[in-house]
Order: sequence, then C-alpha cells, then structure tokens
Amino acid sequence: MKEFKNITISIPEEYFDLAIASLMDFSVLGIREDYDSLIITFDNAVVNEKLIENLLEALQDIYPDTKILSQDIISPKNWNEEWEKNVPLIKISERIDILPEWKKSESNAEIPIIINPKMSFGTGQHETTRLISRLMEKYCKPNQKWIDVGTGTGVLAILAVKLGAKSVFAFDNNEWSIENARENIILNKVEDLIEVREADIEEIELPESDGICANLYANLVIYGFEKFYNSLIENKGVLLVSGILRYQEDEILREAKGNGFELLEMIYEEEWLAAAFQATDR
Repeated sequence: MKEFKNITISIPEEYFDLAIASLMDFSVLGIREDYDSLIITFDNAVVNEKLIENLLEALQDIYPDTKILSQDIISPKNWNEEWEKNVPLIKISERIDILPEWKKSESNAEIPIIINPKMSFGTGQHETTRLISRLMEKYCKPNQKWIDVGTGTGVLAILAVKLGAKSVFAFDNNEWSIENARENIILNKVEDLIEVREADIEEIELPESDGICANLYANLVIYGFEKFYNSLIENKGVLLVSGILRYQEDEILREAKGNGFELLEMIYEEEWLAAAFQATDR
C-alpha cells in the first residue's frame, strides 16, 4: 500500500508565498499552512536524503533559519482523514459559510462557498480570509466588476459573484493556485462570470473595476496601491486589503492616503487586520 510523508517545516508566515512558489519545483502532493509552519505532503517513495537536502536548501534561500520540525509517515486512509479533518466548515457570517465539498450537508447558509483545497490558505481557516470576506459582504454590490488579486483557492472571486458581482478578474502568480481556483470556480458553478489568469502583480495591467480584494502581504499591498487606484478611480471604487499585521497599520494608512485612498473602516482578528478604502480624486 502506498505511503505518504508529511514534512513539517518552520518558517514565518510572511515568507509563505515565496516558500510555496519554491515548493512547486518538488513533487509535492499537498501543502497545509499552520502558525509559522508549513506541512508538506509527499509520496513517501520519492522522499530521500537528497530531496530533503534540496528542499531545505531551497527554503533556507528564502528564510535562512528554516528548519524541519518533523517527518511523519502516514497511510492513505490516515492522510485522507487528516486532510479532511483539517479543512473544517468556517462560518464567516450568518449568511456565508466556507466549506469543503464533503461537508455540504452541514451548511444551511444562504451563501455557501465550496472549496476543495490543494493547500489550506483560502479555506477560511486563516484570519485574513475571514476578515476580508466579512468586508466583501458589506462592500461588494450587485452588478459590479471586481478584481481578486492573489486569488489562491479562488474563494474571494467566488464570493464576489455569489454576492452579485457581474464579473470578476482573478489572478495569481502560482500555477498550483490557478489550477485549484479553476476547479473550485467550476465546483461553485460560477465559471461563466470569472476570468482566471496566471500573472504577477508587478507585470499585470488591471482593468477598470468597481472593487478590488487583495489578500496579500503588506509589501505587495503597498506596491499595488498605484495600480489599484488606477483601476478604481473612474468609478470611485472600493479597495479591500488584508494579510497585514497590526504593527503595520500606520504604514498601510500612510501609503494608502499618499496614493489617493480614503479609509472607510478597519477590522481586526488576533494580530491581523483588514481595511476598506475608497479611491478619491487626488
């Protein structure tokens, strides 16, 4: 019987995007995010000392203090059970649930978002996904055009359509995320309203929009402010951002104001925050 191996590495959350991109060069079957650690699943048959050495070297190029915390061999049955156990139903609000397909019977939400993830980010388990989803429920209006920056599992693009958006342009620079987002978009039967593209925020030109959701890290949010403004200003649109730690609040507010955005509100969960801004005439 085929066996799998979970390799748990320690790495700060702000390096997750770069680490996950680097892991695409390996024969990875799944990635689960935890607090300052990534749990990477391999077919145990491909794991050897050379793979471990190369894996650690690649991740230490991103964060020098990266360490392997544990290596656990698991059977297919246990792997499936563990994966399903760690993707719970998440209640965003009275109207919105994010849940895997195998838990559909547990939800009676008006807006269920079905996500079968290849990695846990974007399932509602992370505070930033919950925060920005709550802002979207308030600010995403029917017949608007939205952009989902760094779409991940596609959860926010799907939510925008289910809240009434007439179209969503979603993009991510991670091939694995794009594949997973497309699968989830089809699963939620919203593929006619969402365009998905593999692209970097540094290179892409954003179309005109009414709203943008960007669940990124602070440095990418700051980099994107000018592009977000140019996309939103014609319609005086709304920018929703998350992936920002509380200690970065002043910097985000300063950069947003300098790029023509007015703060509408800010919400918090644990050490994370999400903010809603409106594009205004400069």
